Amino acid sequence: MKIVVIIPTYNECQVIADLIDALEVEFRAIANHELAILIVDGNSPDGTAVAVEAKAKQHQNIYLIIEKSKRGLGMAYIDGMNYAIRQMKADAFIEFDGDFQHDPKDIKRLVAELDNGYDYVIGSRYIAGGSIPQEWAWHRKFLSRFGSLFIKWLLGLPTNDNTSGFKLTRIAGFYDKLPLSIDKILSRRYAYKIHLLYVMYRNGAKIKEVPIKFLERQGGTSKSSPKDIFESLLVAFVLYKRRLLD
Repeated sequence: MKIVVIIPTYNECQVIADLIDALEVEFRAIANHELAILIVDGNSPDGTAVAVEAKAKQHQNIYLIIEKSKRGLGMAYIDGMNYAIRQMKADAFIEFDGDFQHDPKDIKRLVAELDNGYDYVIGSRYIAGGSIPQEWAWHRKFLSRFGSLFIKWLLGLPTNDNTSGFKLTRIAGFYDKLPLSIDKILSRRYAYKIHLLYVMYRNGAKIKEVPIKFLERQGGTSKSSPKDIFESLLVAFVLYKRRLLD
């Protein structure tokens, strides 16, 4: 299978080269699959795209999309997903952070569950063996954990980490059902994650959570905001209304 690791970036110049090198090392340990990296850069002023282009000269499996402007995390992923499927002929894609908050060593664990027959594999912070950074303030820990539990309850989901940004999606059987356009996705920001998870679940995806240790970021600045919390709740309620009508 061809698996594309999609990484949205904005001002990640300090870490992106090291991240690409770390991913390339891990790719060598994954047999029977062709892995590639797709960077979707929001026109970073710090030279992130230049650093990626330099790495692309060393590795033939690195691809780069430079957007005209920063459009939001959700739209960066939507653009990346469509490019991976249509242009790169991917069989699966992985959503991955560009700041080392996700451990490259965990890639092979998600791919192993794809090989085991799962369609949607979530790197979960909230099952046994998973964790979030101790450095987080108590209110951030509370909001993250409570928000995920609330979404699970409201939407009737079987999953525990419903806002994870580290996921693997099998494309066959699901691409035409996913809301991968600006007129279909409910959020251009972080809440896109909830929408895609809900759609995969409602369309019968075989879902697996694997525990991960979510790490403190190594570069750049946090892109989340109070607006993302509000929007996540709003998206959850919109999906809840749709659930009542199904």
